[in-house]
Amino acid sequence: MTKMTVKLQDLIDSLFLQQFQDNFALSVGVASVIEDNQGNTVTCPSCFSKLCKEIIRASPLGLKRCLDADIYGATEAVRTGRPTIYSCHAGLIDFAAPILLNGQVIGTIFGGQLLTKEPAKEHCHKIAQEIGVQADNYMAAIQEIPIVAKEKVQAAASVLFSVANTLSKYAYQSLMLKKSNREIVLSYNRLENIFNTMSDGVLMIDDQGIVQQLNVIAEEIFDRPGCELIHKSITELMGSNTPFIENVYKRQTAYNDFEIFIDANVGRLHCLSSGRPIVDDEGMLSGGVIILRPIKKVRSLINRLSGAQATFRFSDIIGQCPAIKKTVHLASQAAAGMASILIEGESGTGKEVFAQAIHNQSSRRAGPFVAVNCGAIPRELMISELFGYIEGAFTGAKRGGRPGKFEFASGGTIFLDEIGDTPLELQVALLRVIQERNITRMGDNKVIPVDLRIICATNKNLAQEVQQGNFRQDLYYRLNVISLKIPPLRERQEDIPLIFKYMLTTMGREWGKIFTKIDPRVMPILQKYHWPGNVRELQNAVERIISVADEDTIFPEHLPDHIVNYQSFAIHQSNSPGILCERERIKQNLNEKERLQILDYLLKANGNISHAAKQMGMARSTMYRKMRQYDISY
Repeated sequence: MTKMTVKLQDLIDSLFLQQFQDNFALSVGVASVIEDNQGNTVTCPSCFSKLCKEIIRASPLGLKRCLDADIYGATEAVRTGRPTIYSCHAGLIDFAAPILLNGQVIGTIFGGQLLTKEPAKEHCHKIAQEIGVQADNYMAAIQEIPIVAKEKVQAAASVLFSVANTLSKYAYQSLMLKKSNREIVLSYNRLENIFNTMSDGVLMIDDQGIVQQLNVIAEEIFDRPGCELIHKSITELMGSNTPFIENVYKRQTAYNDFEIFIDANVGRLHCLSSGRPIVDDEGMLSGGVIILRPIKKVRSLINRLSGAQATFRFSDIIGQCPAIKKTVHLASQAAAGMASILIEGESGTGKEVFAQAIHNQSSRRAGPFVAVNCGAIPRELMISELFGYIEGAFTGAKRGGRPGKFEFASGGTIFLDEIGDTPLELQVALLRVIQERNITRMGDNKVIPVDLRIICATNKNLAQEVQQGNFRQDLYYRLNVISLKIPPLRERQEDIPLIFKYMLTTMGREWGKIFTKIDPRVMPILQKYHWPGNVRELQNAVERIISVADEDTIFPEHLPDHIVNYQSFAIHQSNSPGILCERERIKQNLNEKERLQILDYLLKANGNISHAAKQMGMARSTMYRKMRQYDISY
């Protein structure tokens, strides 16, 4: 840190110094002046004699000798720590007292122009001759200089020294005050910068509940300029039930992350609010601070950290066949709008890839992309998972409640996969969300607005499900505004080599393997296989190939056996209808046996699906899937 240069003029008021000096000179009867450590006069000379002012100092040589004498006097005073009494070159008695700051001279008080005896005529003539002035004039002026006893000179010098010490203390206090003020200003500027650069809204409230200060983000939250918010009551802005009143004003305790709703100009705003009391040095409440964080920002951060972001784009969809190019073109056009989209296709065809690509090309690309597998969520948890819940909504509810997927997706897109597996009772609530664009948490009555686009996907024939009464017709039409049908991989045989080579290159690079050749027999085998698992199955096959291949060439033996042997197996089946029927009969028997087994375990568990699944050694989601497959209701 550079050393700060301190001047006497900056620490002591010049008017005060002048008044002190004039009063001192008049009361003691001696001339005086105050200079800084550079020799510059800080005050105008007081009671200077005609001899010094008009004769000696009027001469260049005389002025130089006077300044040299002053420097000597000031130096001696610092060295000895006492007032210095000395004779100037003209034979006059002067004295000096330094003004110190932390041991360093920042100024000097000079006094004197006295005589303690009659001046010697010869000495006076000599000085007059040296400095080039008339001897008679010099003698006449020196006769006017008062002659005082040495004791009085010593007393005057001591008084001057005490005054210099007082000024030194005053200068030190002034310096400390300036430093304190500077630190206060710096601290205020730092706090002001923090206050105005915070990403949350901040309001400073006085002890009467009136807003005294707020930052730019708070203005944005309320969608009102600061001049309309300053001096407003906090109850007027946030309501009488705000946690700030209950916690900070009544209990003088802090609170964190309370969910509140603010009626702003842009509508009802959902925020997290935190508050802290501000007390004075006696512990008395003098106000408080409120921090407002829009829930939209919180969800955006959670989604970003939890990976609720879309990564795929249309450029990631590999394919040149007319069917897939047509689907990509339609999806790209649909991305620009806000209508709901229904994506239909078999499992593994890439329905979520299309959903993410649509989101990333839409105006909502900066918002969250939340994917929900409706077929993997247990029926009794689906409402709370999608809509959220408040504390105490049901046994085991998390303290403080929890937002649902719809809230997390607000401002972006929600992707409802396997929408055909949604229970009928939830379909009604989903229809209401689409129509009204707001939700209510489980166990609550507060309406929360949500701004989202819905993209659904299914591997079922929803039109047929509607006819069978398994899916609501009104919901089907609401979701099926734009319909995308993704062709299965078996209908895209010309795309199989493209996708295979792309996966082999990208996944091989991740695994640290590079393949330069593909045996000519490989591609026909891949194109003749029926790919029931579609692109996902092809991806699994590529992973298997990369794992077992130890050369830079892919051969048929690196492919899974069921793919290599598929053609001969299909021919054998077509030539053996009896075997095919027998296989189908065995499959049906096994399915019936499993259905009866599930019913038996459910009966033993008194309908507790989780307990029954645990007893059977399967996941609860698998149990639900099996129950849907065998049309078991419990």
